Amino acid sequence: MNWIEYSIMINKEAEPVVTALLNELGANGVVIEDSSELEKGHIDVYGEIYELNPKDYPEHDIRVKCYFNELVFTDSLEQEIKDSIAHVEGINSEILSFSKTIIKESDWENEWKNYFHPFKASERFAIVPSWEEDTYDNQDDDLCIKLDPGMAFGTGDHPTTSMCLKHIEEVVKPNHKIIDVGTGSGILSIGCHLLGVQSIKAVDLDELAIKVAKENFEKNNCEQDILAETGNLLTEETEQYDVIIANILAHIIDLMIEDSYARLNDNGYFITSGIIEEKSDEIIEKLKETGYTIEKVLREDGWVSIRARK
Repeated sequence: MNWIEYSIMINKEAEPVVTALLNELGANGVVIEDSSELEKGHIDVYGEIYELNPKDYPEHDIRVKCYFNELVFTDSLEQEIKDSIAHVEGINSEILSFSKTIIKESDWENEWKNYFHPFKASERFAIVPSWEEDTYDNQDDDLCIKLDPGMAFGTGDHPTTSMCLKHIEEVVKPNHKIIDVGTGSGILSIGCHLLGVQSIKAVDLDELAIKVAKENFEKNNCEQDILAETGNLLTEETEQYDVIIANILAHIIDLMIEDSYARLNDNGYFITSGIIEEKSDEIIEKLKETGYTIEKVLREDGWVSIRARK
């Protein structure tokens, strides 16, 4: 089976909304190539400066690459993507363009390796690709998450994921009972495990995401400690939790706010991310109306992550 790499040139201001739209439309992975990255100095977790290849980046603005199974990338889906992005508020029509490339299944892993290097995702967590784990020197005693992103969203370098990890390292305790909704690559569940949590459940509606998450749990020697299964948000949950994590999209978070409040123990935390700036006030207001206290809000590159407490 082959994959479709769909490339979209956009202006920087439109990136959070466009990325959210692509995920809503079923993209199985998103890569952001920002021309401004070439102007920055890059230091990896080894403390060494690494060079970016200019050929991998556009000469101006931002190129967003998204990936779809060739069986689902129909002409109608492509047209829907074009129409939806063309109507994004603030999109620059003079920059906007689309292109399509076919990637063979056998080339997929190497395609991800071009973008994924070891890095610090937060104060305590470092993300290490499994193909580099043998040479990784953990001089800072970081909590290392070994990860293969595969087709699932969530490598830790995107603000939505890294902000979640920042919340997690601040409040999660070993005695907490946790559910990770929309687990994707499983990165947030692994982070909780590294903090000593014994009771973790990871759910995702996408069977492929659960497959990738389980593979990553094995790489981190925690497959026996994390229950991973398909599930539709919290609609089928009957147990109570101390922490509910949801790194998904604003409109989906909106749907699960009341269920999250019902499924949390008193003083429990609801950690959310994947919210674009324009939707954050609406989500915060609904959280408050439901009974939550907003404990901390993180903002980065047009994305918002909220930590609420019951």
